[in-house]
Amino acid sequence: MSRGMRSLAGQIVLILLLCSLMSTVSALAELEIHFLDVGQGDAAIVLCDGYVMMIDGGKPENSQFIYSYLTGTLGLSQIDVMVLSHPHNDHVGGLSAALSACQTERILTPLFYYDDPVFLRFREMAAERNLLFEMPLPGTEMSLGGAGIVFLGPYRLFGDTNDNSIMMRLDYGQTSFLFTGDAEIPEEVEVLERVPELLHVDVLKVGHHGSSSSSGVSFLTEVRPEMALIGVGAGNTYGHPAHEVLDRFREMNTQVYRTDLHGTIVLTSDGNTVSVRTERVPESPESVYTLSWADYLTETPQTHPEAEYYVGNVKSQRFHLPECEGAVKMSEKNKIRFDTRQEAIQAGYQPCGTCKP
Repeated sequence: MSRGMRSLAGQIVLILLLCSLMSTVSALAELEIHFLDVGQGDAAIVLCDGYVMMIDGGKPENSQFIYSYLTGTLGLSQIDVMVLSHPHNDHVGGLSAALSACQTERILTPLFYYDDPVFLRFREMAAERNLLFEMPLPGTEMSLGGAGIVFLGPYRLFGDTNDNSIMMRLDYGQTSFLFTGDAEIPEEVEVLERVPELLHVDVLKVGHHGSSSSSGVSFLTEVRPEMALIGVGAGNTYGHPAHEVLDRFREMNTQVYRTDLHGTIVLTSDGNTVSVRTERVPESPESVYTLSWADYLTETPQTHPEAEYYVGNVKSQRFHLPECEGAVKMSEKNKIRFDTRQEAIQAGYQPCGTCKP
């Protein structure tokens, strides 16, 4: 072979190597997790290399928001995998809207039947689209683009539906995420005893909205996340998130993000690091760890006397004074009336940051 031919061959090899390296980099460049602010509920959308997974869908009243976020904000028309962590209506409620918004390929659920009209309507819509529910067994693995997923639980049928939540780990490059649904301490202990080596992750979706019945000490000691996401509604009547759970995260120096304070939370991974952007920034960073919404009714400042009524926005889950520009310009189909401020807060709505009702 002549020197020129050898030089050309070397250039071709170099180009092929560069292409290979570039394809490897691009394969680990596009993971996004949108953890939606659906009030007292959970909903997440995972985007990876053109593939889409949706995990839970909030409450029925979140349906319009779910539909518009999928089709408008993200411009999606297909969901490759839909995961219902468990059939309570603050997780399944908006998934019917997701089925209407996007062609869906698969639905994963831990239970095939649950006696609740919201779940039964979702199952009916799935059947209309010739979609059969699939139950992922612990140890089952699947891929979502360049991300790998392994299902960790439930291992058995518990009496409490929360403990039948699908628990799964997602890995993307060197970054890792754990989704827990509403799993409480019994399921946490079961998974901890069986696969402790799979529990340490960078990001934890906190179980059961930060309830004291979840996030047990032994479980969190093994997980030790750098970040924790809590889906929780302002002024919820359950006292979520619990002070003791927030204290555990503070003691571990875990960075906590809460939908009641931060709004919708978007995580991005390049395969090496996880970055975060949020819809809102809390006025006090310390409030993330110290403020439980059991305190919200008495601790949140109110700058106006009690109004005659308040106007809630079904889409944004915020409430306004009637004269607020946000209420005046609001579409009639998005409006809901509250006779008292406390009624709005207990329904999971947050006060407008402009009129400060």
